[in-house]
Amino acid sequence: MRGVTIDEAERRCHDGMLALLRPHTMSAVRLSAREHQLLQVLVVLAILYLAIQVFTFGWLAVAQIADVILIFVAAWALAYLLSPLVSRIDIVTPLNRTLSVLVVYVAMGLVLAGVGLLAIPPLVAQLNDLITRGPEYGERASQLAASVQSTLDGLGIHVDLTAFYGTLPQRFGDLAAAYAKDILGVVSATAAIFFNVTLVLIIAFLMLIDGDKMWHRFTRVLSPELGSEAELLRQSADRSFGGFIRGSLILGLIYGIATLAILVPLGVPYAGVLALVSGLTMIIPFFGPIIAMVPVIAVTFVGAPERLVIVFLLVLAVQQVLLNVVGPRIMSRSIGIHPIFIFLALLLGAKLAGFWGVFLAVPVAGIANIFLRYSYELAAGRRTRVQASTLIEDREARAAGQ
Repeated sequence: MRGVTIDEAERRCHDGMLALLRPHTMSAVRLSAREHQLLQVLVVLAILYLAIQVFTFGWLAVAQIADVILIFVAAWALAYLLSPLVSRIDIVTPLNRTLSVLVVYVAMGLVLAGVGLLAIPPLVAQLNDLITRGPEYGERASQLAASVQSTLDGLGIHVDLTAFYGTLPQRFGDLAAAYAKDILGVVSATAAIFFNVTLVLIIAFLMLIDGDKMWHRFTRVLSPELGSEAELLRQSADRSFGGFIRGSLILGLIYGIATLAILVPLGVPYAGVLALVSGLTMIIPFFGPIIAMVPVIAVTFVGAPERLVIVFLLVLAVQQVLLNVVGPRIMSRSIGIHPIFIFLALLLGAKLAGFWGVFLAVPVAGIANIFLRYSYELAAGRRTRVQASTLIEDREARAAGQ
């Protein structure tokens, strides 16, 4: 037998150990199809968990600076509202962009001053009267409730309203005083919010002047793909947020004026306050119409009960026209998603961010809808990333050609 060197012996030993370990290693790595699917599910769940944790941390961080963000959001919304008018003046007049913005600001200040001089004194007077006569209206509501109780007893309907209307004068008086004082605080506390309003106006002024220039500087440093997708984000935000804000304000203004036109001829008290509250609450998506009707019906029930039915029918008719005829025409071009998904967005927004979540859910859903469509067309090969910025334009062209 031939002799074996030390090096050769070590090599043979090493090869033998590898031969012994290799079957076990391969069997440990080899996974069945079911195990592979389970591993994929675990990875997806881990990614979702991490994403939720990151979102929660980010949301808490945003909550710490929510007041600052709110100021910029308000300035952004104001800039969106005024941008079409500023651009129009900039195009049709020899004024440059800065002077166009100044003209719009001066005109806006004059309009607000005129409206304030005409509307605020009567509103304050009505609110003060509501505070003073709150117990009286509570007593009247108690008498009406007693009358309803007698009618129900005569019809054989056994519903006891005594516990309710026994304390109704005090409850109604306290509620009226608290509600009116809250509104008076909002109306009269201009000094407390003057600083924030000034900041909003200044930031919106700068956005109107240099917003487009700053955006173009930002997109120029990006790659063509990212620049096109960033432009799609800007267009979708302009379409969704700008259109939603303008449309909501138009609906609120129309509803407030219509409510005033209904209540004044019928002699319902506090028509100005009710019209203002109704117009503002009408801006809230979906839930706004229900909230807007409650104070109108309540005050009419107490202050002019003989006109309750006609007021209810007229207000309901106005709401139906606005929600089913005027509203869809205003919102459809800016949002363009099915009402079921809008309702889902509202519920998720309310769960995540309360009132502001409800208010912003619809435009955010509009942006998400555009990017979902872009992702679908990108995955289907119908569009490349550098063509992202033309998505909305192409959709509008196809819609116009149909």
